[in-house]
Amino acid sequence: TGTWDRSSGVYDRFTGLPDHETSVPAQNCWDASPFQWYNQGCVAVETNNATIGVPFNENEGGVYALEWDPEAGYIRSWVFAPHKVVPENLREAMDSAGDADSEVLPDTSTWGLPYGYFAIGDESRCSSDHFQNMRIVFNLAFCGTVAGNRYFIDCPKQAELFTKAGGWDPVGSCNEWIKSEPEELDEAYWKIRGVYVYEREMKFST
Repeated sequence: TGTWDRSSGVYDRFTGLPDHETSVPAQNCWDASPFQWYNQGCVAVETNNATIGVPFNENEGGVYALEWDPEAGYIRSWVFAPHKVVPENLREAMDSAGDADSEVLPDTSTWGLPYGYFAIGDESRCSSDHFQNMRIVFNLAFCGTVAGNRYFIDCPKQAELFTKAGGWDPVGSCNEWIKSEPEELDEAYWKIRGVYVYEREMKFST
């Protein structure tokens, strides 16, 4: 439903200098792709800007959902923001979670076009055995390998101001800004209503 995020400022493999002239879609899921920031992977970007950041907060949040189905051969994700656009089935599943008498199970076939779709398994170029022992992680990565490298794009004035003498270092510049302006992070936190995890029952023929 959106576009690929883009990589710019990636270090040239031959000169060792950041290349700001080249911008490529971040559509390679390999974390060490030579034309993307390290650990960037494949990043889908929704054209609705209310799915992240300040617009997301101003609309009182939303719901993120991910379906990992190796049997069907895909990983799909959705972002519903604001709450009023959450599909009826998903809303009922969340509201009835834990109630054995009236529990509604999620039916992703009623949720509409996914935000992101990644093919896995034998029919794709990505083996499904790459995905196992999965974890849900809530993370505020201010200056990580992706957030830090995007810093000069998202915060150009701060990046220029806090860049240390001696060369290009977007992550270092980001770290310097974080240390000098801690009050900017007063509202950097998660407010979570709930986390719901479902697993299909395995059916075996006899």
